[in-house]
Amino acid sequence: MAGQRRCHTHLVDQRLLVEFTSTGQARLAATPGARRRPVYPTGLQTPCVSCAAAGRDKQGLPRDGEGSEALCWSCWRSRTDRQAARQRQHLVAELRERLDVDEPAGCAACGEPEPVPTCWLCGYSWLAQARVDHEHAAALETAATAARFAQLAKVTEARARVDALTAWTNRLTETVTAFQTDKSWGRPVWLLADALARDAAARTSRRGRRSALSRVCAVLAVNADRRSGRRAMPGRAETAELAGCDSTRPVTDAWRRAEALGWCTRTEQGRRLSYAERCATGRAQARATFDITPLHRGPLHHSDLAARTTYLADALDILAGLLEHARRLLAAAQQHVDALEARAGGWVDYHEQVHRRRMHQAVAAVRDQARHQATNFRTPHTVSLAMSVYSCLSRGLLISPSLASAPSQGRQSRRKSGASRSSTRSKVDRGPVRSHAVQRPRPAQRPGGASRRARPRPKWSGWAYDLARAVQDRWGWLRLAPLPQVAATLGATLSQDWTAEALDTWIRRARSRALLTEPRNPVAYLRAVLEDALAGPAAPPYSARRHIEHRRQVAVEAGAQAASELGAARVEWDERDQAALSRGRRSAAAEAAFATIRARTSARLRRPDRAELLNVPVEECEWPEVAQPGAGLPASPQG
Repeated sequence: MAGQRRCHTHLVDQRLLVEFTSTGQARLAATPGARRRPVYPTGLQTPCVSCAAAGRDKQGLPRDGEGSEALCWSCWRSRTDRQAARQRQHLVAELRERLDVDEPAGCAACGEPEPVPTCWLCGYSWLAQARVDHEHAAALETAATAARFAQLAKVTEARARVDALTAWTNRLTETVTAFQTDKSWGRPVWLLADALARDAAARTSRRGRRSALSRVCAVLAVNADRRSGRRAMPGRAETAELAGCDSTRPVTDAWRRAEALGWCTRTEQGRRLSYAERCATGRAQARATFDITPLHRGPLHHSDLAARTTYLADALDILAGLLEHARRLLAAAQQHVDALEARAGGWVDYHEQVHRRRMHQAVAAVRDQARHQATNFRTPHTVSLAMSVYSCLSRGLLISPSLASAPSQGRQSRRKSGASRSSTRSKVDRGPVRSHAVQRPRPAQRPGGASRRARPRPKWSGWAYDLARAVQDRWGWLRLAPLPQVAATLGATLSQDWTAEALDTWIRRARSRALLTEPRNPVAYLRAVLEDALAGPAAPPYSARRHIEHRRQVAVEAGAQAASELGAARVEWDERDQAALSRGRRSAAAEAAFATIRARTSARLRRPDRAELLNVPVEECEWPEVAQPGAGLPASPQG
């Protein structure tokens, strides 16, 4: 064609692909079915055998005459050179055998059988060994240097973690101390109390386990700006660690809950940074940023300010718990740093140890003070007028009257339904009542003065535990099971008339299989054994709840089956009565037969002809007699 240097008429495909070998080398590869060389209609078109086996498209010629293998120039030259080399080696070996020439066993220069360092020819072996030793020593030094750098990197990371935990502990301590001294830096306590009040107002039920919302909100409030409450970005994993969560899932749920309550607003969404951002910032993830709603903009500012004040004690308790958790994390991180430095050959300075000790003591003191203040907020005590000096002066009294205890009328002891807070020792005067720090503060989800209703004790709690202990002593495979679970299983299945001997005897008589010696789940196996023994037709020697329920269930099923059978019988009776009342009509069999005949035959046939085709009596096919005018009423059918 005009304007082209090569003919593209006979080319199959001009596209080239790039493929990579197993060693990672790139090469060009043609598409399947395509050839790299143009195909001409004339000439010898024979591919090379060796190149075709290797996947190369090259043309060859039969070098040894017609019928021999076709080889290209490179393959034929390589094969020829190899044959010539083998022939030369064979000729040299034959010549040595004919001349009987012995090859020298030692060095050609010095004649020594072993290499000598002073010889210029055989001294290379000593140099090679020295080179190997030098390379080995260099490799050991490089490995030691790399290990040292890795150890220093670990120490640096551990120290950075200690510094971060120290800053977090100091921030918590400053927040609690500022709240106690009524400074602006104690605003996170009010923000946390606002979150607890919002959650309590939105909660519809007090059931369920305690969530991580309070601790996560505490971390957000302390991490945010202390004056404005903005730019809180502690991070998901860091929040889970500082709040004491096992995973990041509670943190995600708590963030979603806090946003739904309107306590905070997410201004920046966490995401994975790009390559340029990772190079610039040195981290792979961008943290989410929250702005906490100010107190003067919340729904509880004017209407229910007392609700937020109610939860100040709970907020202080939560911050005290976070402070204790941070102190434990800091102690563990410091121990890890000390272990790494001792492994690296260093030691901990005495002044550093003293500083750590003083810091731990200061944190513990702030924690105890926060809990004591929370107790004062939570349990305010009332005093009589005689305890106030100003009230005595206003009443004209110079000496306050003696204190008299209030009569305990209308009080009910909670010893039967729960624990009592009063002392069990008699004749002990503990002095006036004063507030003290409690070891078990009330949870944050519960208002300050409300107490949870005591759960009623089950009826079997009086006798099931003794029976469970006796059964565990008798059956060894049940001894490792928890006693409350065994008692609950036996109490829900048996009655108080049973004994361990009677239960063992009945189980072995009612079951055909022997009991297992080591079941995987002893409590579940006990439940299955009781179900198998008490859910049968035979009555046990004593009354059992499971057997009574089984008999009731069997009676209900029998009643349902009898009701269904009675319903079927009533339907059959109704059909029979209906057939007896309509004597002049066709039967159901006749109607079905006539429907079949209508589908198969023409409509012009007479009814007797259709009945004859179906072998149905004509009497059944005739229409009933039609009442004529003046004949009177039809006769009533006889019952």
